Amino acid sequence: LKSLSRREIICGYAEMLKHSLIKNKKLFLFLDRNIKSILNLNDYFIKKAILESCKIKKSVVEKDENEKSVRKILNLGHTFGHAYEATLNFSNKLNHGEAVLLGILSAIKLSKKLGQINTVEYDLILTHLSKLKFDKINKFFKINDLNKIIKFMITDKKNTTNKINFITLKRIGSVNINNQLKLSKVKEFIKSELIK
Repeated sequence: LKSLSRREIICGYAEMLKHSLIKNKKLFLFLDRNIKSILNLNDYFIKKAILESCKIKKSVVEKDENEKSVRKILNLGHTFGHAYEATLNFSNKLNHGEAVLLGILSAIKLSKKLGQINTVEYDLILTHLSKLKFDKINKFFKINDLNKIIKFMITDKKNTTNKINFITLKRIGSVNINNQLKLSKVKEFIKSELIK
């Protein structure tokens, strides 16, 4: 870990954050309280964060090796994230972990818009993402990127109809797996984020 750049450490952190959001509020609160120590690779904090994160992934994958049901929760932020990466041609401007962080931001904002997450937890997550400097989509994308983002979202592996499927948050530690939204609603949502 000590050989990695800060940017790469944040990318690994994105996975730990995602795991806490989908399955373990206690881990999220630990990450939130100790983010600085974790990113600075303080031995106790980084080991605990990695171990707890790996336990979550292990339990999810063991229940659903072929991604037929519960394993889909590991895709929180990825429908958006993959589209963001592809829109920037998988360049150094935004690597996978950073795209996942932006995707988590978008998924949380969509969860709020759909009335699925309460304001207290929503604000808590947004404050956490701001500590990582991943609290605004329009720092990376402009309105003229909208159609390109949508084009890549349509081809996401989780879509089985002409709608786009999203993993959203009910609360920290619990997700909704199937949120199928019409293309027009998705476009309207992303547009509203880009023009802020």
